[in-house]
Amino acid sequence: MSLAPSLAPSVRAPAIPRRAAARLLLALALGGCAGLFGRSPEDRAITIDLPISRDEAIRRTLATFRVQGYTVRESLTSGTTPETEPFVHDGQDGDAEAVFRAEITGSGRESRVVLTGTYRRRQLAGIVRGREREVRRSDDQLERELWDRLANLGLVIRRPGR
Repeated sequence: MSLAPSLAPSVRAPAIPRRAAARLLLALALGGCAGLFGRSPEDRAITIDLPISRDEAIRRTLATFRVQGYTVRESLTSGTTPETEPFVHDGQDGDAEAVFRAEITGSGRESRVVLTGTYRRRQLAGIVRGREREVRRSDDQLERELWDRLANLGLVIRRPGR
């Protein structure tokens, strides 16, 4: 019995199938991780493209926030990124403290308004607040109610002749 290494040529798998398998595994791993990061941005924001100047879009957005009863937080960037003061939403599935935001971009002829929001569930009569979450289109009753309020803002901003 010899302990010497075998003299038979080593059998080596071709490099191309190994690379293809590695790419396939990487693609599957990344695809699986994508599901962990949540829904697409469309489910977290409402985008409104307008055939008006950015300045007019800012005026229309601020007016809509105020007409709908929201107080706009004043800041140095409140023109292009207005934000509401936190407000309490009393929903069927509990209440929450929410903030709506708009990001306004564009030029002299066209503009885009992107509406988003965040909320915290209130518990024990508002003494305890949960972690901050994004308002999104989902099956959760509270999130659906907040999403509907955000969508209503979008409809009013989009409407011409205001």
